[in-house]
Amino acid sequence: MFEVELKYRISQDIYDKIMRDLSSKWKFLYEVEERDIYLAHPCRDFAETDEALRIRVERKVGEVPKIILTYKGPRVGSEGKTREEISTEVSDLDSCLRIFEKLGFKKVIEILKRRKVYSRENYTLVLDDVEGLGKFIEIECVTNSRDLVDECVRNIKKIAEELGLDESLIEKKTYLELMLEKKPLY
Repeated sequence: MFEVELKYRISQDIYDKIMRDLSSKWKFLYEVEERDIYLAHPCRDFAETDEALRIRVERKVGEVPKIILTYKGPRVGSEGKTREEISTEVSDLDSCLRIFEKLGFKKVIEILKRRKVYSRENYTLVLDDVEGLGKFIEIECVTNSRDLVDECVRNIKKIAEELGLDESLIEKKTYLELMLEKKPLY
C-alpha cells in the first residue's frame, strides 16, 4: 500500500476559510488528538534511510484510545510524500515501548497534534494543528499500485487549487523532520 500525500503549511486565516468551505463538498469523519512517538533504530540511521518507526496513540472523543505501530518506508517519487506504510494495532503502549527498548530502540521525539478528518471519493483531507509547529492541511489518497502515484499527485494538486492553496505552501518535510529542526537531539 502506498500513501500519496501533499502537505501544505497554512495560516490561521487560510485554516478558517477552508473550515468554512469544507462542509459543502467534504464529509466530516472525526476529530482526534494524536500523540506520535518516534523511535530510532539501534543499528540504522532512519534519517539516512528515510524511514520511520512510530507508535501513535489516537484519542477520539468518547472512544477508547487506539495504539497503532507504523513502519514508514523511504519516499517514492519526487513530488509529495509517497511511501510504503505497514501498520498494526497494539493493545499496550508501555509493553510495546519496553519491547523496543529491550531491542535497543530509543525514543527520539513525541509530536502532539489535533486533527480534523474529512473525506471525498478516494481522498482524505486532514486539518492539523501541530503543537510547536502550527497549522497544516494534508490531502491524501491511498493506492496499492505504484503506477497510480503520479495520477494521485495530480488529483491532489487539483483539489488543493479548488481550496485556494498555492503550490508555494507545500511543505515537503515530515512533522518529525520539522520538529527535529526546532529541537535537535544533541
